[in-house]
Amino acid sequence: MSTRPLRTRAPALNRAAAASVATAVLVALVALTGCAPDGADGPDTSSATSSGTGPVASAIAEPAVLVESGVGVIAEGCSMVASLGSGVVVERSGQVATAAHTVRGASILTVVDAGGQEHLASVTSFDKDSDLALLDVPTLTAPPLGIGTARVGPATLITWRRSDGVTQQIVGVTRLLKINIEDIYADEVVQRTGLEVDGDVIVGQSGGPVVDASGEVIGIIYATSKDRDAVGFATDHTELRELIEARSAGGVANGQCP
Repeated sequence: MSTRPLRTRAPALNRAAAASVATAVLVALVALTGCAPDGADGPDTSSATSSGTGPVASAIAEPAVLVESGVGVIAEGCSMVASLGSGVVVERSGQVATAAHTVRGASILTVVDAGGQEHLASVTSFDKDSDLALLDVPTLTAPPLGIGTARVGPATLITWRRSDGVTQQIVGVTRLLKINIEDIYADEVVQRTGLEVDGDVIVGQSGGPVVDASGEVIGIIYATSKDRDAVGFATDHTELRELIEARSAGGVANGQCP
């Protein structure tokens, strides 16, 4: 099995030189770690084991509330195009989780809230192995979501696009995965835990949260399957909690440009 990169390229309209788009690598089950040009995949091999923990309740948290917690992420500074992704306010006001490959190497980070307002951001935690990053956005007042525990069952995916703003859709968590995969620079093989998501996951949705029926974040999207339509992959709640535990109020380096 291989994956399609969840990245979007867009001109950095009225901005300085913008961040390049993160790229994906070819994997056996799940990956988004390479530095290939747009639309291409680099070689990689990964393995995963899956498990289920039983169904969650069929009810879905109130969509309007979830959308308010979703954001867009614009990363600039690596090239003449901006790297675009999604994110979510999590655990505390002004704290946004997103995909590390979206923000790597960027010198200017902007978060766009559900109302379309832009806010400057800085990186407070960055993990190239789990493909997760945590942003500090002092002027962002969107409500935070808590972190839940991933289970197989129905969920909601929140994403942002420049043309549509923040939107949500119903998806299903079909498998819980333990994954061997290359890091976002394809430098080494690492381990992470994640989710397989059945839904209309498309390119450009990296960093979008998977939210359970109680309105808690259980995963962050980072790839979509190249072999199977409407299948995506997310890093799970365990990796997200570890990212937040490693938070540095003074900020951290966000890696190198691809």
